[in-house]
Amino acid sequence: MNSYSSILKIVLHGRSAGKILLATIFSFTFSISVILCTFGLMDGFDHQLKSGLRHSSGDILVTNRKGFFSFTPELSELFSKISPIAVSPIVQTEAFAMANELSKGVLVRGVEADKFMLATGLKTEVSPGGIVIGAELSKALKVSLGDSIALTFGVGNEASESLPLIQTFKITSIVNHGIYQKDLRFVYLDREDLSRFLGIKNKVNLIILTKESLKKPLASLSSIEVAQHRIGQELTSDFIVRPFWHEYDFLIQAVKVEKLSISLILQLIVLVAIFNIISFVIYIMERKSQEFFFLRAVGLSLSALNRFWFISVLLIWSVSCVGAYLATILFNWCLENVSFLQIPGEIYVLSALRLRLDLTSYFTVYGLSLLWILLSSFIGYLRLKKKPIILGLRQEFSS
Repeated sequence: MNSYSSILKIVLHGRSAGKILLATIFSFTFSISVILCTFGLMDGFDHQLKSGLRHSSGDILVTNRKGFFSFTPELSELFSKISPIAVSPIVQTEAFAMANELSKGVLVRGVEADKFMLATGLKTEVSPGGIVIGAELSKALKVSLGDSIALTFGVGNEASESLPLIQTFKITSIVNHGIYQKDLRFVYLDREDLSRFLGIKNKVNLIILTKESLKKPLASLSSIEVAQHRIGQELTSDFIVRPFWHEYDFLIQAVKVEKLSISLILQLIVLVAIFNIISFVIYIMERKSQEFFFLRAVGLSLSALNRFWFISVLLIWSVSCVGAYLATILFNWCLENVSFLQIPGEIYVLSALRLRLDLTSYFTVYGLSLLWILLSSFIGYLRLKKKPIILGLRQEFSS
């Protein structure tokens, strides 16, 4: 350790060496943090999108090509074969929501509050005569809890000649799906109320099934697909069975491709930082070569010098990794609190965006950066190994 501290004093002697070292660490920290933030944004987008979809659609959606159908005991028995945690029959239709001289087209869902909450985890608190709306819709219509909102329905199931029906409801709850369009367009009524307005009695046009535990979201998409195909084979061709992510499947696939391509491109940033480290090594070798060869002449072994470079690059890597981790925390805070970093939900689907980094992401980014920096450390080692001691001493006495 004494030999390491002696060599370190030689390396850091003078102002320029210390400044270059700090700049090298900063550039390496920046390159790692950029890749981590990119991974975090991609994974965060994917996770929030799927979670938001699941909190409005459960795991599996069953519809009928003919529209409304009866939720018969035979259907209930069929669904029980896949051991669902919850089954929620729903009446779904479209309407115009109106308040404060403003209007929005909305998707109205008539639900049974307890069953729907078990199926989606979304606490709707729907009661007869009440309505639950999304957070973005409340902003668009400038309404809040306790205010009244009017819904204009089209014709019912069988009354094709009837005029549009207008009903007023009291807002009992405001929910967040996490997906901008759903927060802007989804409203929830009591299923019996909506069935009465549409004149469809006990029929439904959508069934939501939840296969996996909501406490472990997105634990196994493959098992959901298996259950989806199994139900599809048992039902008649009139029924359509889809997984909850079907609506945005193209976007999810695009994110996977972009994550791989962008991570490869961002390796160029790491290469730039590695060039800075190599430049620092070459600078030290040239500037401090006389001191190094003098130490070797008085007994410092080449293995001790090699150990010095190895420990040094590990320290640079460790400090950079800690700095990158802190930078991701700061960036995540800025995403949530700094106004100009807020994403437009109408473009990027989500109402908000946060970083999501798991151990795999950290191991991948930190492992690749360690590989790069270890490769750069051999530059300094090879320069010392190839240069004879006598040549270094001659350089000292001739200068």
